[in-house]
Amino acid sequence: MRRLAEIQRLINFCRTAMKYYYILKTVKMKLVKNIFLHQPTIQYKCTRTVYMIAMIILYCSTMPSAFANSFGNLPAQNNAGVFRAAVVKIDITPDQPKMLLGYNARQSTGVHDRIYHRIVILNDGTTEFCLVSSDICVISPSEYDHLASLLYQQLGIAPENFWWTLTHTHSAPEVGVPGLPEVFMGERYKHPVDTAYTNFVEQKIIEGIQQARKQLVKAKLGVGWGHSNANINRRAIDINGKAGLGMNPDGAVDRRIGLIRIDREDGTPIALISNYAIHGTALGAPNLKISGDVPGIVAEYVEEKLGAPMLFINGAAGNIAPIYSTYPNPGAAHLSQFRVLLGDKILEANKSITASIDQVQLFASKLIIETPRKENLDWPSDMGNYTRSMGNGKNLVRLPAGFLKINHDIAIWSLPVELFCEISNEIRDRSPYAYTFYYGYTNGWLGYLPTAAEFKHGGYEVETVSPYTTEAEADVVEGVMNYMQGDLRSKISADQVSVNRPSLIVPDETGVLELAAEKGKGIGPDIKYMPEWKAFGWFRNKDKIEWEITPREEKEYAVILEWSVSDEEAGKAFVLESGKDKIIGEVGKSGSWETFASEKIGTIKLKAGKQKIIFKPYKDFDAKQALLDLRRIILVPVGQK
Repeated sequence: MRRLAEIQRLINFCRTAMKYYYILKTVKMKLVKNIFLHQPTIQYKCTRTVYMIAMIILYCSTMPSAFANSFGNLPAQNNAGVFRAAVVKIDITPDQPKMLLGYNARQSTGVHDRIYHRIVILNDGTTEFCLVSSDICVISPSEYDHLASLLYQQLGIAPENFWWTLTHTHSAPEVGVPGLPEVFMGERYKHPVDTAYTNFVEQKIIEGIQQARKQLVKAKLGVGWGHSNANINRRAIDINGKAGLGMNPDGAVDRRIGLIRIDREDGTPIALISNYAIHGTALGAPNLKISGDVPGIVAEYVEEKLGAPMLFINGAAGNIAPIYSTYPNPGAAHLSQFRVLLGDKILEANKSITASIDQVQLFASKLIIETPRKENLDWPSDMGNYTRSMGNGKNLVRLPAGFLKINHDIAIWSLPVELFCEISNEIRDRSPYAYTFYYGYTNGWLGYLPTAAEFKHGGYEVETVSPYTTEAEADVVEGVMNYMQGDLRSKISADQVSVNRPSLIVPDETGVLELAAEKGKGIGPDIKYMPEWKAFGWFRNKDKIEWEITPREEKEYAVILEWSVSDEEAGKAFVLESGKDKIIGEVGKSGSWETFASEKIGTIKLKAGKQKIIFKPYKDFDAKQALLDLRRIILVPVGQK
């Protein structure tokens, strides 16, 4: 496959060279003839190929910028198959008062903290992917389309390889035309569009990408999970079943932190990408000073401790607020406390990423998901690409879902909406990938997308700022899952990395430890990690699996085994051990090698702190036989459901 990729790149190069041949033929021909054709030994040997090569050389020497723009999206030949990365942080804080987006129309009176673009470029030698995180509330999809077109024209970046995510701070300037918000809240947008600041924001992204390209270095990538209680469901339900903006401790929430860390070859960090769902509303409407709010404050704090930029990527925050939301006095919004509530949790989770790899493959794509649009809802003229009228008069919203697959085990999907967290949670739980992240507020804003169940409660998110019907949840879940399990999953080349990533296992918020196969270390002559099953197989009598775990406290754990085995191979003895404690059992029948079952196999006592836990055969058996295929072991504190 690598050879095929190299051939394809050569073909692309030659095609472009031929284009330049015809363009430059009349301009450079005389000089070429003077150089080549006046030499009698080669006068009659100069072919079209020689002309072409000579003119490319001359063109490169006289017009380097044009050449760079044309080939800027192609890696150098000697970097084929080499993973490289770079990060750039650019200040976009205005030096004049600006209209702030979020809450009612209001103009800034100063700066609380500065706001930035943070730009990461990932390049696997074949594909270049650009991720931008900006301290901005929302933008119209037409604004994204405009910038994506500029990037394609100037830098050769395909739109599906450029994601512009917004942190959703409510204390940053407006950028571009209002788009859909003007339909919902027209009275708020009586002032003119700030084209000067919009152009400034766009230009800084273009400059940042150009700068990052110059800074690409060989890199490694690691991935992991964290947890923070910094957010809460904000849809408070009254006695009449009506939802209002407030705090709902019993409501759905997503408190996972999804992390991707990019390291240099020596292990020092280039950048951290942190994915967490939270509204940028800690400062509240009375605040008139420009701020990155929670995402900005947390990013700056982590950067100071880590020594590298952090991209804050918001998640499914449609129904999720900061745990400290709004207070009458913006100075009492407890903004600084999020450095501990969320920042320290990100830093803690980052430490659990103990393994990173330099064998990285990227695949970016886009899927249009159509879902019915609310009746009698106007639509902005600049967003015609995001709606469609059917023959029966029914109107649809066209949702562009972005996908980035990294190797075989990481899937990132995005939507330009404020998604309710239940939808993202379901897709993550059902995903065939070990790590599934949702990037919200990406490439525009097409309103709030609630669950079907929440329509009965109404409220701001459902009634005021949503263009969707009760069908939207099912359309998104079905569309994303079908694509992940089908077309996206099939995009795995023959030379794709197919090994697991041993890494430290940390307990979740309930104390549960999930010993997934992809995080374990397979030891032995025959054991293999099978990414298509997310399990260890070929597990024979000399093989074992070893995990590193960090229980928070010493206690007894119920042990649940998830495995598959044919009925003929079932019944062999195994042992699970950590320190002096162990469980000995027999592998039960699951029905077939393709059918996975789960069952409690006993309890084990673990001490607190870092330690190893090992699963292996208890007795020898025929060397040609296998023990089982093992997908995961779950350790649940005794007494907990």
